Amino acid sequence: MSASDIFASISAGAAVLSMSLSVIALFLAGRATATTKNIARRQGVIELYKSWEGVNDIDIKNPITPDIVKAANAISLTASVWNHDVIEKQILFESYWPAYKDIYDSLNSMTDIIPGKKVTGRNLLSTEITKVYDQMKQRAIGTVSQTKL
Repeated sequence: MSASDIFASISAGAAVLSMSLSVIALFLAGRATATTKNIARRQGVIELYKSWEGVNDIDIKNPITPDIVKAANAISLTASVWNHDVIEKQILFESYWPAYKDIYDSLNSMTDIIPGKKVTGRNLLSTEITKVYDQMKQRAIGTVSQTKL
């Protein structure tokens, strides 16, 4: 065996070792990313739950500004969680659709300025919130069963 053959064997061995270490590093990076995503999802669930704590119905005839702001923030965070797939959409739909719908409908019907604010309830409904409302509404319509006679 010549020196060039030995050198070639060593180089091939080093290449295989380098490739093996790269595969291991890639695997570990993937696991770290998955762990980070799971932590973020859990945090999203906790924040969403907290945002809905103490949310009251909105009385359109006698609006209470803190209730309106808290409710608007809750549906805004719900919309963000929905749009960014932080929590499975079916779980969000089942857990929050009725309350989301009620708040959205109440805010949408508020055309007077909210006491202490310079906006109406309708102004608090962002495009993101409306998009999720429409998607959840379509999902609700899809749950209605139909039969042919």
